[in-house]
Amino acid sequence: MSGHAITAPARGKRTPQQRLRDDRLSKMFRALERAANSDTPCPTNEALAETLGYASPSKASDLISLLETMGFITVERGNDQRIVTIVKTGKRTAGHIARRQRKGGWTEDQDAILMDGIAEGHTFAAVGKILHKSKNACIGRFRTLAASMGHQAS
Repeated sequence: MSGHAITAPARGKRTPQQRLRDDRLSKMFRALERAANSDTPCPTNEALAETLGYASPSKASDLISLLETMGFITVERGNDQRIVTIVKTGKRTAGHIARRQRKGGWTEDQDAILMDGIAEGHTFAAVGKILHKSKNACIGRFRTLAASMGHQAS
């Protein structure tokens, strides 16, 4: 991708605003690519906004989301940093995303035990005993997980 213009899809003739956005997209991509190639952390929104001439750091974040939507990068987000992977090369910016503790103290393993137990026909009370959680806590967590899974939960 390096050296190639990155342009957002547009119909017809591009406006000056579209050309400016595309120029900023290319600059953003090159900055992310440099960080990935040198195994350094992803630049902050503030640093990227300054590089791109934006007054607001949120504009830099918007461009990262656009590059992600366009399929040029993937992004892992954490509380205070992100790791960007350049799709074409597979290179990543340095860093570590700390996995967040879920609200209510539910871990991924506990979620799996809950879902498996219910799928196998156990009651919420029985699964709750295994997990040291109340029946109502298990019911609430099951509903939350089922809602996030949609039709997969049925």
